[in-house]
Amino acid sequence: MADGDDFQLFIDLDHAEREARRVAHLLRSLQKRHDLSRFEFTKLVRVQPAGATHSHPILTLGTRFAETEDFLLSTYLHEQMHWYLWRLGGPDHDPVAPFFDELVRRYPKAPTRLPEGARSYEQTYLHLVVCWLEIAAATELIGRERASGIVHAPWGYRWVYRTVLDDWDEIGALLEAHAILPMRTPEELDREDRQRKRTPVNGERKRKTPAKPPPRSRTSPRKARGRDGRSGG
Repeated sequence: MADGDDFQLFIDLDHAEREARRVAHLLRSLQKRHDLSRFEFTKLVRVQPAGATHSHPILTLGTRFAETEDFLLSTYLHEQMHWYLWRLGGPDHDPVAPFFDELVRRYPKAPTRLPEGARSYEQTYLHLVVCWLEIAAATELIGRERASGIVHAPWGYRWVYRTVLDDWDEIGALLEAHAILPMRTPEELDREDRQRKRTPVNGERKRKTPAKPPPRSRTSPRKARGRDGRSGG
């Protein structure tokens, strides 16, 4: 657009579009090379050039932290693990809540700010779970050495990742004790959802014509998760 006789200003989005297409191509390549389906708890994904990477309400990948396939894989799995916890608990229940205090007791001096922690007190302790699940999923796909190497990059959650790797077995046992592990597949969660809908409440018999339930919001009342150190959660 022109302003006056001499000055001309143009908005060129070609680079942003190329970057978005590059990330989309990398993700498609990863899906062809690895079986990501068992870790894809949401199938709605968007790429937002120069935007923040976050999980909710739509899993959004920025073009940062996607320099290589391994980096993108780590980031993508991280956001899918937020969705795993969301689906495991539902929109009104946080499955980490029952043992949140135990995490605080174990790590009373956890940093709660970037770059060592996350963006808040709650997010730091939550990410002990999310990052553990992320590394476990990445290990299945590319091996422990590469999965662990990714997390040493200089983005946020530095203390979180170090703690997860140092206390791997202890945190894993805690997740297993609270039914976060073994990790369910999306299909298993779908079956659990259907089973819950079929099960009568308090032993009541099902109505012949059940009342139509209100539409379930896909937006959790819990704070949207983003890759804090990488983009925002």
